[in-house]
Amino acid sequence: MVRLKTRYLLFEVLYPNELELEDLSDQEKTAVALRQPSKVDAKAITKLLRYSIEKYFGEYGLGVVASTIAVKYFNPTTSKGIIRVSRPHFRLVWAALSYIDKIEGRDCIITVSRVSGTIKKVEQSAIAKNKESLNSLERLFDAEPIEED
Repeated sequence: MVRLKTRYLLFEVLYPNELELEDLSDQEKTAVALRQPSKVDAKAITKLLRYSIEKYFGEYGLGVVASTIAVKYFNPTTSKGIIRVSRPHFRLVWAALSYIDKIEGRDCIITVSRVSGTIKKVEQSAIAKNKESLNSLERLFDAEPIEED
């Protein structure tokens, strides 16, 4: 029996139009301002992703990934999530994520920051990125940075 091989994609939703550019002076402030909380959940992300796949890759694209695609995790506070998809089609899902430009009427950019064969490595990467974001916020407001384990 052959096991199903999958890929896990760590993605982040950024909201560029909510920046107040005159108030921002450096790159770190811009990076922090892009990362806004989302008002969507995993179901909405799945629905948007399926729509994007069907729109840009047709019924064939939707058919090859429909049974294996799943949003395993989405945190609305950090706007980060993990998607599971079959290994031969992860690039199709990656492209479909990149084509999404609006979520519930808000302009957005979805970036994929990590692809892995195990969910553990993607989770570790998500934790590291969250710590990095928190440290950026703390540097911005002159607080103590979070120590690494």
